[in-house]
Amino acid sequence: MGLPAALLFVGLMRKRKGFLIALGLLLLVLVSLVPLHSAARVASLFDFSKGTWFFRLKLWQASLRMIADHPIFGVGLDNFLYHYPNYMLPEAWQEPNLSHPHNIVLDFWTRLGLGGVALIILVELSFFRKGLSLLRRLEEDESPLVLGIMAGMVAALAHGLIDNSYFLVDLAFLFMLMLGLVEKLDRLSG
Repeated sequence: MGLPAALLFVGLMRKRKGFLIALGLLLLVLVSLVPLHSAARVASLFDFSKGTWFFRLKLWQASLRMIADHPIFGVGLDNFLYHYPNYMLPEAWQEPNLSHPHNIVLDFWTRLGLGGVALIILVELSFFRKGLSLLRRLEEDESPLVLGIMAGMVAALAHGLIDNSYFLVDLAFLFMLMLGLVEKLDRLSG
């Protein structure tokens, strides 16, 4: 999910022609997968009644129930694993030991509460505001670095809609590196 989102973002930032090229590439990839639609693994990606999507939907429902009980402060950092069994839906019994809700918004909310959601929104708004400002100010040969960093953040956020995206050491490092690079480039460009 991250790569297609990043590709569309880069296309969008490169104006109409770039967006149409990116969209065309993604459609080409989708069309090339049509012959594989009968393969069990590919077919399972579109089946919401069992498999990965079924468990994600049940996990998100349980996470929303957890948030309803702990909306302001959440359950604390790394405590999802201990609270999840109390909220797990009976149909999702095969996956009782999940440590995160596989969604960036739900993850920040269950761990840090409402303040965590506000924090991630403000950080992302600041990041993209500075990044877009940089793209307008920088010379044509300097902008690919900023565009690449921003596309990386779009990929991280898109991936975060269905999996972990921040609360692991390597993911948090990359996240903060992208934030830091855009901040540094913003300061250097005046």
